[in-house]
Amino acid sequence: MEEIKVFLDTDVLISALLSQKGASYKLINDTKFKKIISKTITEETNEVSRRENINKGAVRAILKKTKITSLFLSKEKLLKTYSKYVFDEEDSHVVAGAYISKSNFLLTHNIKHYHVVKIKNDRGIKVMRPGDFLQYLRSQ
Repeated sequence: MEEIKVFLDTDVLISALLSQKGASYKLINDTKFKKIISKTITEETNEVSRRENINKGAVRAILKKTKITSLFLSKEKLLKTYSKYVFDEEDSHVVAGAYISKSNFLLTHNIKHYHVVKIKNDRGIKVMRPGDFLQYLRSQ
């Protein structure tokens, strides 16, 4: 079976840090697929963790369970290519990261931030919430 690659939005990592009972935590600790984030997601996770006073060791442990990819795009190229997939251009980097890393899935709790059908049709990436993704895996 082909390796499943999932790109994680910042909110999935933060959710996993805040609760050990939810789908995000289960997802982070599941070894059946490759979890990918970008340097930008890493920076956002660190920033939110500092602001919310989340244990630095826990943050490092979660980040170690992911592969970090680089986008290598100028801000101009990022927005020109990927802003059409999001409602807020500040989220363009998430779609870019999923596409550049050749991920099959983009996992986020903020589905409403993305043009889900357009991403699937144009880029071949399924956008899902972590719980829906885990349910999808069980059905396969």
